Amino acid sequence: MWRRAVSSWLANAPSHPATEIPSPRGLPIIGTTLDLIAAGGAPRLHEYVDARHRQLGPIYRESIGPVNGVFVADPNEMRRVFTLEGKYPKHILPDAWVLYNKMYGSKRGLFFMNGEEWLHFRRIMNRHWLMPGSGYEVIGPCDFVATELVDRWTRKYNGREVIGLESELYRWAIKITVAVLMGDKYSKNQQRIEDMVEHFTSFIRLIFQESARLSLIPATVAEFLKIPAWRNFVSAVDEALAVANSLISVLMPECQNGEGLLGALLAEEIEHNDVVRIMVDLCIAAGDTIASSIQWMMYLLARNPDLQDELNAELLEVHRPEDIVQLPLVRGTMREALRLYPVAPFLSRYMPEDSMIGGYRVPSGDLILLSIYTSGHDARNFPEPDRFWPQRWTRDADGNYKGVSNPFASLPFAMGARSCIGRRIAETQLTLTVAKVIQKFKLELIEKKPVDMMLRLVAVPSRPVRLWLTER
Repeated sequence: MWRRAVSSWLANAPSHPATEIPSPRGLPIIGTTLDLIAAGGAPRLHEYVDARHRQLGPIYRESIGPVNGVFVADPNEMRRVFTLEGKYPKHILPDAWVLYNKMYGSKRGLFFMNGEEWLHFRRIMNRHWLMPGSGYEVIGPCDFVATELVDRWTRKYNGREVIGLESELYRWAIKITVAVLMGDKYSKNQQRIEDMVEHFTSFIRLIFQESARLSLIPATVAEFLKIPAWRNFVSAVDEALAVANSLISVLMPECQNGEGLLGALLAEEIEHNDVVRIMVDLCIAAGDTIASSIQWMMYLLARNPDLQDELNAELLEVHRPEDIVQLPLVRGTMREALRLYPVAPFLSRYMPEDSMIGGYRVPSGDLILLSIYTSGHDARNFPEPDRFWPQRWTRDADGNYKGVSNPFASLPFAMGARSCIGRRIAETQLTLTVAKVIQKFKLELIEKKPVDMMLRLVAVPSRPVRLWLTER
């Protein structure tokens, strides 16, 4: 409904000659911010940009609030952007976070690093976080926490609604991250860290809520005016960083002998403060991104009971967790959910030098925003793009995807040197946990009306997903 309304609203806006990058008309300083507000505001940014692409084409320039960038929805050009990102890729950072870090002297993890510092720590993390056989296990900790979640839901929610689904999944996401950090030591310290994870979870949710409210306001203005969203944001970040620092500091002595990812990093002789800030940011990132992704997977499965049965039948054939995460239909369900509801609908890179994108000259330093929501909903890339069809990601006898014309149109983990460092653990925990939930329960939506996607920095349901569980 929103996509049709926004498309209609923008239909008659003028565009520029083809010799320039097409651009809508805007006002000085604020650009087209008022247009976005009229179309639903920051929560509807993905639909607003999708409508702009339909109006102006796969590449256009727009200034919205504090952000001026070139939006790209052509999958081949998106792929090319990653080949032009340079040795030290840079992406856009949330304005509120940048100001907070500057004001309070907060040194942060990989997401906020640039240049040589970023490259140094990224190379270390690549060895231990992305590479199979890197010396620590991902599947074991993910399986342990997934089983714990299913057992908890069996005790509390069998034959009833899952109360506070979002909170449940936030806890699950952070606990899996902690379990991967600790390895075998997690189960022995589970009760010890439970309260800290619970405390941490509440502040992570608040951080992302307040960050979203600040997205259209320059952070310096919000801070100067001391608006409630800024005060709440600062308070939530203070608490979350304090709890996360305490949590990592508690875990470090337990991992001195090389247990888990944390032990692997300690063996690299990285300074204590650097280990803490890298791990803290991993925990913060895991909360909102992974919790939102699995909530969309469960929502889509609950709307498709036949697919649940098909998945369960596939799962009856395998038993080992390492085999479950490779099952085509399980992986297809994850990929399809991330295509329809990408946790980050826009990927960003600053161009390190003058470049040609789609035949247009883009100067050095310009911001490129890759519109993967638009490319993922384009019928030229995905036949029947609004249909949830996990089987499209399975391959035919010739090795081609059954329902994907261009797989580079869906890049939920990005590409290149600065692709998502958590991809390996994210894919493992999403597929394994959903598989275990489907093996144990039939999922049903209490409210049948479709749920819209909105942005709260990441893609989240516009209203709570109400899930009813029935044991198989």
